Amino acid sequence: MKFSPISQARLNTCHPDLRMIFATAIQQVDIDFAIAEGNRSTDRQRQLFAEGKSEKDGTVNISKHNHYPSLAVDILPVYRGDPAKRERAIEYLAIYLAGQIMLIAGQLLAEGKIRSRLRWGGNWDQDQEIMTDQKFQDLVHFEL
Repeated sequence: MKFSPISQARLNTCHPDLRMIFATAIQQVDIDFAIAEGNRSTDRQRQLFAEGKSEKDGTVNISKHNHYPSLAVDILPVYRGDPAKRERAIEYLAIYLAGQIMLIAGQLLAEGKIRSRLRWGGNWDQDQEIMTDQKFQDLVHFEL
């Protein structure tokens, strides 16, 4: 698989380590996904904060998305099944993808192909306990 031109353009706004991780992932993972966001403007960050979709306000607390190149990326698993099951299915797909992406990132780091560790928004404290000990879940978010 490969990214659509829109996803590739979004990924191109990201740090080289993120580009390497996600370019590798789209080729190796058996579930299709898109790049929802890489770099984002301060106005977009403020909007997401106001909607409760981010804990970063973009002014006092800067998101890793607000750097250029972006130090964060959001993905969107592609789900083509029953629309009534979409929300729950996307959650499960995001968790599955995160596991695969984190493995790929660890391998690339061990091989010296990237220099930064990756952190996932479903396991902020990196204790391997997901979905139960986070006050803010962001299952589609990855950051350096």
